[in-house]
Amino acid sequence: MKFLWPPPVLPGEVVAVAAPASHVSRPPWEAGMNILRDWGFRVRCGPEVFKPRSYGAATDRLMARRFEEIWLDPEVKAVLGVRGGYGSLKLLPHLDLTALAAAPRRLVGFSDLTNLLWDLHRRLKLVTFHGPNLAQLPDLTPGARENFYTWLTAPGPQGLAYEGLSVLHPGAAAGPLAGGNLTTLCHLVGTPYAPQMRGYLLFLEDHNEALYRLDRMLHHLLLAGVLDGVKGVALGSFTHCGSPDGLLEVLTTALAPLKAPVLMGLPVGHQPDNHTLPLGAWARLDAGAASLTLSA
Repeated sequence: MKFLWPPPVLPGEVVAVAAPASHVSRPPWEAGMNILRDWGFRVRCGPEVFKPRSYGAATDRLMARRFEEIWLDPEVKAVLGVRGGYGSLKLLPHLDLTALAAAPRRLVGFSDLTNLLWDLHRRLKLVTFHGPNLAQLPDLTPGARENFYTWLTAPGPQGLAYEGLSVLHPGAAAGPLAGGNLTTLCHLVGTPYAPQMRGYLLFLEDHNEALYRLDRMLHHLLLAGVLDGVKGVALGSFTHCGSPDGLLEVLTTALAPLKAPVLMGLPVGHQPDNHTLPLGAWARLDAGAASLTLSA
């Protein structure tokens, strides 16, 4: 599997902020915008990022058109989600993929934006970036913020290792990375945009879900065939998802049928130490070394 790396963003070039999911309040927006400007980027952002979205197909089409306008602006080099929340799923039927494919951009976001990250990765064969939304930038650890900047500006694949992970199931495997928010991926099952993870190293994270719901969602993916042929699984943070012991039991037991390496502790998810991962980057998951290593 080969994927296209979109051009990097250089200081002085334009990062556009989009709201394909929920709107944002002004204080986190201002703090995030200041960080991007301090790095030397020019930032584009429309007033729609502050407006609650009404329900209905007309709104969905309008938001899809707005996303395309942002993406197709010839000065824009990256599109950054303003926050997660809800709604990006409904844009997928209305996107003009031919137009988007002709102008590859760096798309960055997480949580509800997993919908767009996966769909544009799958259908355009494009490397997309699971990383912080604008509103999370002010709360990031220094390491996560530096990592985000690296993936915005790097010309292509970068060698990077995450070590000291916890081993839930042994083994080693290599493949392209893909994944994101577990709940969001489950909501794509049964649609034309359903995830198919054969051949991938899968990473997952989630937030504020009861243990029984995590167990149900993982079994949903297993029974739907989404995880058939997965090379291995790297688990990020599962914040506010029950006791550590209960979480470990659910994840270990539910993923055992894969008979693949499963490691936990990747710094990805709804936490300040939310590092950026490129969907489509080649990586190796190794239980013996307790690490996930991205290849340059």
